Amino acid sequence: MSQREHSRSKGKKSRKKKHHSQTVAPVDSTLDLFSQSFDKALLELIPRSFAKQYSVYPLRREEDRLEVAMSQPKNFSVLNELRIITGLMIEPVKAEEGDIQQLIVRDYPSDLNIDNLFVGQDFDQVELVQTSAANEESPVIKTVNALLEEAVDRRASDIHFDPQEKYLAVRIRIDGEMRELKRLPKNVQQAVTSRIKIISSLDITETRLPQDGRAMLNNEGRAVDLRVSILPTIHGEKIVIRILDRSVGIRKLDEFKFDPLVLKNFRHALTQPHGIILVTGPTGSGKSSTLYAALQELNTSDVNIITVEDPVEFQLEGINQVAVNSSIGLTFASGLRSILRQDPNIVMVGEIRDKETAEIAIRASMTGHLVLSTLHTNDSVSTINRLIDMEVDSFLVANALEGVLAQRLVKRVCTSCRVKVEATEQERIFLEEHGMYRTELVKGKGCAKCGSTGYQGRIAIQELMLMTAEMRRMVTNQATNDELFGYVKQQNMKFIVHDGIDKIIAGDTTVEELLKVVAEDT
Repeated sequence: MSQREHSRSKGKKSRKKKHHSQTVAPVDSTLDLFSQSFDKALLELIPRSFAKQYSVYPLRREEDRLEVAMSQPKNFSVLNELRIITGLMIEPVKAEEGDIQQLIVRDYPSDLNIDNLFVGQDFDQVELVQTSAANEESPVIKTVNALLEEAVDRRASDIHFDPQEKYLAVRIRIDGEMRELKRLPKNVQQAVTSRIKIISSLDITETRLPQDGRAMLNNEGRAVDLRVSILPTIHGEKIVIRILDRSVGIRKLDEFKFDPLVLKNFRHALTQPHGIILVTGPTGSGKSSTLYAALQELNTSDVNIITVEDPVEFQLEGINQVAVNSSIGLTFASGLRSILRQDPNIVMVGEIRDKETAEIAIRASMTGHLVLSTLHTNDSVSTINRLIDMEVDSFLVANALEGVLAQRLVKRVCTSCRVKVEATEQERIFLEEHGMYRTELVKGKGCAKCGSTGYQGRIAIQELMLMTAEMRRMVTNQATNDELFGYVKQQNMKFIVHDGIDKIIAGDTTVEELLKVVAEDT
């Protein structure tokens, strides 16, 4: 071989070696992670903490190449970190961040084996030093942190610590349904309760009265707000923690999948210069989310918006938010009085709970302010008599109320495993009673993405009642709930059940889910 040929051959080998030392260019197509299975033995190549932080998941390996799902496949610093960690050449494939995080939670072993923490431990005589913030290696602290992080990772809205006679049950609520997460030994119950009280700034010595507090959790760089409620029971103190993930952000009205006409009319109501608009429904029906979305839409530089809330769930830039503090006398009513001296255009009251707050809110809406608030009622029409039951004069309700948006949340059919199935006899009868004739409906058959439930996430179903001149006359004359219901029915108002049926026909939810939130004779 000549010297020139030898140099050329050496150059080719050198270039080939250099090619293998670098990362492959990212793939632009998005991969459906739940349509196939992957080798879980590859999880050992990438630490769980790294996978969660950067949303990466190992898929396949061929010799010195590793295919990795990434939410940001063009992040070359992460690609190089992966190459260093694994010692392999990385082939990135784009995937949805939420799907990757869901796979990590499902497939990676937990960082913490809670059962092993209590081996050889005796918590019958609880020493509070074990639950103090200074002792982060305490098994109790590790347990509480692990359970809270697990609840956040699984998209739970609440975590419950339910004391039973022989154990402490830990349950989480996902998409409105309770699921058992863990059973802890009975002898750690007091220590776990004390730990939660400490992080929530509550009185650890008070065990006979209910307490409410709040705490913050930092989960992989995500700020999570915890609302803690403690209730004494016969087997100890029951704890419910509401989880508010601030990283999710505030949704826009367009994202709620409103009926187009309802959304148009709701937006029109929000443009009124004064009056009161209420969003109603049971606890956990998404009332606050709807109000926040409305406030975001109204939030411009030429209006002064002030809210009074208990608690402030999300901080809105450009809006002045006041947190209720009953211990020092700052209630909804007193806060609202002070707000009205701050020259507001729009006022949001977190919830109307009593006569005093209702009267101040209604009078404020009649003196040039647009007032938004929530109320617990079963439907939009009964809201009128609910206000009158609070001893608010009927003529005030009639003149101030502009509209009521009532809503519920139903589980949404999983988009990854939805299929058409034959409607059951009960489903056909229910739909026919409401003027719909269907022999086939959409349901989820169950897959890895939805945990074999057939559902993932929730969707709102709504009805909007707008006040008319005739309704104001009827309310002033103290019309009954049945009379008001009969009138809006004659006006062809679309009720919650009708919106639910539309979403069933569109394949968004099921008859089974709708019947959980509306009466069959609606």
